[in-house]
Amino acid sequence: MKEVSTFGNRLKEQRKKLGLTQAKIAEKCGISMRMWGDYERDKYQPRSETLFLLAKEGIDIDYVMTGNAAENTFRQPENSLKNKELELLTLFRQASELGQAVILSAARGAEKKEIQTNSSK
Repeated sequence: MKEVSTFGNRLKEQRKKLGLTQAKIAEKCGISMRMWGDYERDKYQPRSETLFLLAKEGIDIDYVMTGNAAENTFRQPENSLKNKELELLTLFRQASELGQAVILSAARGAEKKEIQTNSSK
């Protein structure tokens, strides 16, 4: 039997596609994990402010609301990412704000080192 595509099911699908736990996405949206669970169980729907935050995190709001994927999306499809890129993206999204800052700092430091190495050749 095919599962019915509801708001909550699509929201859960999008969250999992981004590699986020209920706790992590709830934290990013400033809501309780219980409230997030209620969204995924179709008990409640998020307020518009929360929808904006979800879009910022990469959730396709058009798809979640209507069941139709957004046609004018500028996001790169995750299936076109290499395994290392997808792993890094998943780890970044799961990290705390401090963890994300460390990851960005390391990436920026590696980029500067690469530039310095190439310019000294």
